[in-house]
Amino acid sequence: MKIYFITYGCKVNQAEAQKWEKFLTSNGYNFTNNPEEAELWVINTCAVTKKAEIQSRRIINKAKKLGKRAFVTGCYVELCKFENNSENLKFFSNSEKDNIFKDFKNLNKNETLKISRHRAIVKIQDGCNQYCSYCIVPYLRGKPRSYSIEQILEEIKDYQSIGIKEVILSGINIGLYGIDYENNINLNRLLKVILKKTSGIRIRLSSIEINHIDDEFLEVISDRRICKHLHIPLQHGSDRILQLMNRSYNVSLYEDTIEKIFKLYPDISIGTDVIVGFPSETEEDFKTTLRLIEKTGFSYLHVFPYSKRPFTKASKISENISETTKRDRANALIELGKIKKEKYIKKFIGSTLEVLIENEKNGFFSGTSENYIKCLIDNKKKPLILGDILKVRVYSTDGQYAFTTVINDQ
Repeated sequence: MKIYFITYGCKVNQAEAQKWEKFLTSNGYNFTNNPEEAELWVINTCAVTKKAEIQSRRIINKAKKLGKRAFVTGCYVELCKFENNSENLKFFSNSEKDNIFKDFKNLNKNETLKISRHRAIVKIQDGCNQYCSYCIVPYLRGKPRSYSIEQILEEIKDYQSIGIKEVILSGINIGLYGIDYENNINLNRLLKVILKKTSGIRIRLSSIEINHIDDEFLEVISDRRICKHLHIPLQHGSDRILQLMNRSYNVSLYEDTIEKIFKLYPDISIGTDVIVGFPSETEEDFKTTLRLIEKTGFSYLHVFPYSKRPFTKASKISENISETTKRDRANALIELGKIKKEKYIKKFIGSTLEVLIENEKNGFFSGTSENYIKCLIDNKKKPLILGDILKVRVYSTDGQYAFTTVINDQ
């Protein structure tokens, strides 16, 4: 059977898809990038924004139109409460995700297990209890639930056994890891155990909230195996808007923590999320956000126009911002993000980076450095292998990519 994966949304969805792919590959199933030839589509949907909801609905309708057999799960399924399975379409709630392939008939186990990516995403927890006023996720994913340290170690070692050299620890809110356990289990402890009980493999963290970063965490990430790259959502630069968003920090705390991180790790990559056009956002609120981002050493920005979501408190605020204003404000931040990314990459011209080789096209290789710089690699002297981590030297940038050459004494 040939299977085609369609995954929308967050790294948690991506982690789930990789886990399913690994399981099915080990049981003899094949995968294809051609949706037409696939005998089964596995669709992992998203509903965090209106755009994601539309994408999810369209792909389900496309499966129906083409008469494709499909397993459909994810937050859009949870939102719409699909219950009417048909001959071709079967819907799974988020709580059923881990059992989605329970009834698959085991085939002869493959001797060689591979996955389609060279960085594996490991889901360490699910759910959130923060209830930010704009966010639908807690209503669709439920309360925080953590995977055991033993389960996470087993998955990391499983990926390492098939040649994976970097794993990304992901979750809906990874700073809540262990909140549902006793005995002081938390993210810091998890990281310490991973570092102690594995070797060689590089560890990257997905998004982490500013209020979950403490001195112990900053000490733990000093280990060279943990990528010097943090994604720390800001969401807004106005304390008034942050309060309306029900965020659990103010601008002062955010700035102080970021400053502390840069003092310890001057070259670290810090990216952030920003929402524009939140209900009642004034021009001055936006300019305050713009000024804060301009003076902070972010290496990249993810910019989101506010999207009204059902169930959320923000959806009941009547002072809505026009779509034109949202678009203009988003574009201004996107352009600022490009400037900040270029400035960050330029810091490393003449420096050495360790890059995971991820893609090859027409003899050109590309990959991601430990500090999350996308690198294009000059490959005139040394044959490269996808999935390897190599030292390269940066010699130029086009603003979005670093142009690098392989260091030959390795």
